[in-house]
Amino acid sequence: MSHFVRATGALAAIFIFATFSIAAGEANKSQLPNILFILADDLGWHDLGCYGHEIHETPNIDKLAGDGMRFTDGYAAAPVCGPTRASILSGKYPSRTGYTHNWLTPNPEEQPFWGEGMPRTWHAFMKLEELTLAEALRDSGYQTAFVGKWHLGEAPFYPRRQGFDVNVGGSHWGHPYEGYFSPYKMPNLKNGPEGEYLTDRLTGEAINVLEGFSSSRKPWLLFMSYYTVHGPIQGKPEKVAKYKEKRRHMRADGLNAEYAAMVESLDQNVGRLIKWLDDKELRENTVVIFTSDNGGWVQATTNKPLRSYKGHLLEGGIRVPWIVSWPGVTKPGSICRKPVISTDFYPTILETLGLKLRPEQHRDGVSLAPILRGDSDFDRGPMVWHYPHVRISKPGSAIRSGDWKLIHYYQDGRRELYNLNDDIGESHDLAGRLPEKAAAMKARLDAMLRDQGAKIPSRDLYSR
Repeated sequence: MSHFVRATGALAAIFIFATFSIAAGEANKSQLPNILFILADDLGWHDLGCYGHEIHETPNIDKLAGDGMRFTDGYAAAPVCGPTRASILSGKYPSRTGYTHNWLTPNPEEQPFWGEGMPRTWHAFMKLEELTLAEALRDSGYQTAFVGKWHLGEAPFYPRRQGFDVNVGGSHWGHPYEGYFSPYKMPNLKNGPEGEYLTDRLTGEAINVLEGFSSSRKPWLLFMSYYTVHGPIQGKPEKVAKYKEKRRHMRADGLNAEYAAMVESLDQNVGRLIKWLDDKELRENTVVIFTSDNGGWVQATTNKPLRSYKGHLLEGGIRVPWIVSWPGVTKPGSICRKPVISTDFYPTILETLGLKLRPEQHRDGVSLAPILRGDSDFDRGPMVWHYPHVRISKPGSAIRSGDWKLIHYYQDGRRELYNLNDDIGESHDLAGRLPEKAAAMKARLDAMLRDQGAKIPSRDLYSR
């Protein structure tokens, strides 16, 4: 046999092997599950039927919880939206990134929450240097799309520069300034027919994106970030009327009918997304995650039995709904009572998918893969919050370790200590009765904040 024939045969074999390898690689990519990450805005921990609300109608989200795992002690990394959103995508605490507040400005008229001498390394955007969850998944062959509320910086920091192939409606807007009914006059979203409801519209846009993605064999990430239930509190008229009647019939004087209508519209649109997955026979190969960016707002809802609201380090400001439905991984109807936090999504998704972890990036996240697979003894360790601002609340930092939670306030140095297992409403401050426990937790909090390079303001800053 001539050298030419042998060489030609060898090249053909190499070509066939390479072609097979590429095809196998594409097949493996197509077998990776899709990820539907649904993020509500300002939805309180108690606002869903599966979390105990007796009047709000949320059958679709309740079913999602029944199909997967519901977390009773899931937390947002901040009591306000932007920093929490960044924590999901970066895997870092706000205290590490310096992005701890939605509103940071050197405007002298707003010194009470910025303050003369406040470190100018603080900022109100997610830096481009962060290797986001979307970028990590895109590097692994995923198609990526963002729909809805971004609020992680001005145009230079929009989703297309943070790992998302598609951006619909994402901008610097923190809420729909023109309201929930079209015309929206919103960046990156065309106005719809007059009177169209924004929550419905965003779901329709998401489904259109997924229709395009489904033509490819590549898996996808859809980050479905609803503006609802953030203000302005505007529900569909027919739903508002229904809840006004329920309020009268059930003598629920504290029920906000407009807000309840918004919650129901959110639920119905989650149902639309799940139905699309079912219709396309994609549900069994799609991870669905549902959570909120902070606790409920005081003017919209009640967070009872939790204490306080959005903007506060008490439980009502940071404990949120947390649901993961991962077919083949999470046991249907399972409940996790372990404390977890929004930084954990990043490493959890990568590890459970079998993808490369990014430990230098998601430094504050802990993979919850063992919990999702049923390890009830797994403990992710202590969690911290850092919110030294006074626009909404008393500036402070907090730590939770096991059942214990300590809050330290910067203005007067006061500490509060609670056992959340016994006192979910944080009504019995144990700092005076257990000073050694409080001191030990404060030392742990200080050590963690130092490790993260957190910016700690001096006490006299708040008296100026």
